[in-house]
Amino acid sequence: MDNHFKETYDRASMLKDISDREQMINNFRRTGYLDRDKAIQKIQELRLSDTDVAAATTARLAISSTPFSQVSDQGIIAELQMQVEILSAKTLKIQQ
Repeated sequence: MDNHFKETYDRASMLKDISDREQMINNFRRTGYLDRDKAIQKIQELRLSDTDVAAATTARLAISSTPFSQVSDQGIIAELQMQVEILSAKTLKIQQ
């Protein structure tokens, strides 16, 4: 039963992370506004807490690394979208 509780908690947490990121992405697409500080914080938090996101980020950073202060809003949105895709795949895996 503990495993079921953990899976339920993990899935709920991932769904919240997905929702937060999708909201920022959609808001940017609708209005052109991005709260860069909040987006960067979300990106960094997930890079530290999720091994799959960390692995994907490490692979990308091996090719090219740019400080967030120099990344365009589009680049930040792309990073958020990548995280959404990874988390979405993980939630599907948990459901199966």
